[in-house]
Amino acid sequence: MLSKLSTILAVIYLVASSLALVLISAALRALLWPFDRQRRVQYLLSRLIAGQCFFVFPLSKVVVKGREHVAKGQAYVVTSNHQAMMDIVLLYRVPLRFRWVSKKEVYRIPLVGQLLRLNGDVCIRRGDPKSARKMMQDCSALLGRRISIMMFPEGTRSQTGQVGRFKEGAFALAKSCNVPILPVAIDGTRAFSSGHGGWVNVRQLFQVSIMPPISAEEVARTDVKALQEKVHDMIRAEHSRMLAPAAS
Repeated sequence: MLSKLSTILAVIYLVASSLALVLISAALRALLWPFDRQRRVQYLLSRLIAGQCFFVFPLSKVVVKGREHVAKGQAYVVTSNHQAMMDIVLLYRVPLRFRWVSKKEVYRIPLVGQLLRLNGDVCIRRGDPKSARKMMQDCSALLGRRISIMMFPEGTRSQTGQVGRFKEGAFALAKSCNVPILPVAIDGTRAFSSGHGGWVNVRQLFQVSIMPPISAEEVARTDVKALQEKVHDMIRAEHSRMLAPAAS
């Protein structure tokens, strides 16, 4: 019964908060455009709404470690494993101002797509070289303004819960822009949304682990394939560590 009630409340909250966020963001975009072209206020609003989401589930817990690895004023290419749509909410716990790189398909989701456009996030069409080049240009411009880029190098949600193979886009971007890579491992979102009978798990532990960054100097002297493999191994090992308490 508690899981059913929590699921209903979660759906109501997410739809209502997303709708409110779209309307407020659109108003802010119109009002603040001459004064806030980097959309700082809109980003802070998205971060606030995302943080409030977890209060709907008082029996759940969010644990974030590694905040000390984030340097103030530094832009990163942030790479995370991907388990569920809830990852988007959870990753706002990383203490950075960032933009998402999202597939064109995500932009077609009602409310979500509008929010991505209003926040100035970056779109990419899978399998389209022209779109990939445009993505690299847009991300490079953002990184140049000290705005980090958040990417899921798996390219899609894991079907098994394990960390899948990485694509090279995030690592090529970091190398071409000469910025550090910030690996992040997360867990809990897939188990949360795959409870018995399709209801959410109300007593869920959400974990975010921010690992030490790979410096711009190391990125510069390491080829893309090696960076891809190193970050994959880091995130996979950290994710396995997160699962260890549940397995014991």
